[in-house]
Amino acid sequence: MLIATAIVLFETVALWGYIILLVATAIGEEDIWRVAGFIAMWTVALTFLSMGLWRRRKWTRAPLIVLQLLLSVIGFSLINGDAPAPGAVLVVLAVGCVGLLLVSQTREALS
Repeated sequence: MLIATAIVLFETVALWGYIILLVATAIGEEDIWRVAGFIAMWTVALTFLSMGLWRRRKWTRAPLIVLQLLLSVIGFSLINGDAPAPGAVLVVLAVGCVGLLLVSQTREALS
């Protein structure tokens, strides 16, 4: 449970940092704001879910599993694209987090 929480918090902090980087480098560009908005949507969702997981709320488990599976798909597309190393890290973290969220100890801790 603690490791899954740490993974989700790490992903959340990394996404907030990436949004700051995008905004800092996007001054004068219009198209990047759509990407930043999409990533911000994911980040806000992960922020609320990580806070709920930290507080051991039962409702956080299913949305986190769905988001982690979607992140693994993004990771696979990064592996096949031009960023194989970050994609591999994303896939490992996402699949590991899903596995940790599915074990019985996590279900018991969240109930």
